[in-house]
Amino acid sequence: MTMLEIVSEWMRLMNMQFDDLRRPCTVLKEPFAGYFPEPFLAQTHYVVVPQMPVPAYQFLEQHGLTDLFNRDVAGLTLNNTYYLLPSVENNLRVHFHELVHVAQWQRLGVEGFVTRYLEELQAAGYDKMPLERMAYDLDAQYEAGGPVVNVPEVVNERLSAG
Repeated sequence: MTMLEIVSEWMRLMNMQFDDLRRPCTVLKEPFAGYFPEPFLAQTHYVVVPQMPVPAYQFLEQHGLTDLFNRDVAGLTLNNTYYLLPSVENNLRVHFHELVHVAQWQRLGVEGFVTRYLEELQAAGYDKMPLERMAYDLDAQYEAGGPVVNVPEVVNERLSAG
């Protein structure tokens, strides 16, 4: 199996394992009005987990990903579902950040997102990778009360531009 196939299968298994705990993101429609259209929120879910799901350590070590999962990760997005620790369940900025990643997944597709994320991580490191910078910039704009923008459209535009 290729790394992409392994990651895709792990992601599928995680989402299937936690399917009964998934909550619809439509519960966030009021605080995120204007940022995320309701149809987008309706097809997106989150799961609160006691600890963040991670692939097997051997896989992470083999592919140089141990630093990513050794971080103090509060959220993890796998396609249209994201995972949160209980400590951030009510943190709107974390929800916003993960929803930006959902929009990225939608625009790039599973193969495109996983490939790009891993390439950016290896080339720039987590703190400087463009996909993460985009999510942090948009969640900071939300947190600061900046202009309301349609996030999925902004993500599409930025990913199309470069």
